[in-house]
Amino acid sequence: MVDSTLHFDSHWTEQVTLADGREITLRLVRPEDKDLFVEGLARLSDESRYRRFFTHKTSLSTGELRYLTELDGERHFALGALERDPAGATRGVGVARFVRLQDPHVAEPAVAVVDACQGKGLGKHLLLRLCAAATERGVHTFRAEVLPDNEPILALLRSLSSDVETRWKDDLLVVDMTLPEVALDHQPHEAPHGHVLYRLLSHVGSGATDVARTLDRLRLQLIRGRHAGS
Repeated sequence: MVDSTLHFDSHWTEQVTLADGREITLRLVRPEDKDLFVEGLARLSDESRYRRFFTHKTSLSTGELRYLTELDGERHFALGALERDPAGATRGVGVARFVRLQDPHVAEPAVAVVDACQGKGLGKHLLLRLCAAATERGVHTFRAEVLPDNEPILALLRSLSSDVETRWKDDLLVVDMTLPEVALDHQPHEAPHGHVLYRLLSHVGSGATDVARTLDRLRLQLIRGRHAGS
């Protein structure tokens, strides 16, 4: 059972406004959200599905839907983003989750935003609150496996700091990031602007689109760093 003193509990909701003016409701994922996940997957492009699942996923099994929605809120935590369509129906537009690893202070984060809401700040909203929720549950580090051609992450690698460690695992880049100290007084978005994790979330939320000119150079730097560490 989740501690009732937590800020991000089953009663938490928050309204945010995206860059295009649309109003979004944030809340924890619930068991009854399974249909929202099915509908949300259908609105992800092939590229977005691959970046999220590392495969071209076309459907979710009954077991996968249980895993994604029936959560304990401590070991496996997720929050979702909802909007009303023109007909007044609720639809899911994004989700962010973490799953604790063997070390309970380390968790693997994941985020997915439907293509229609990408580049409008929703990813940043979700991830900053995910950091705050993880922090109040005793998680100190996020460990993410990143595809080497995930351009927003590659753009950020130019500004690595001492609280970030990277290594290669097969064809993936593993990034360990110490979570920032995030205020839990209803303002989880006030993370330190200089912290590398805040810069990561800002890039993901805004969509780092101006990276094509530097992509080849960044890949070369990654390869050199991989060889230097071997």
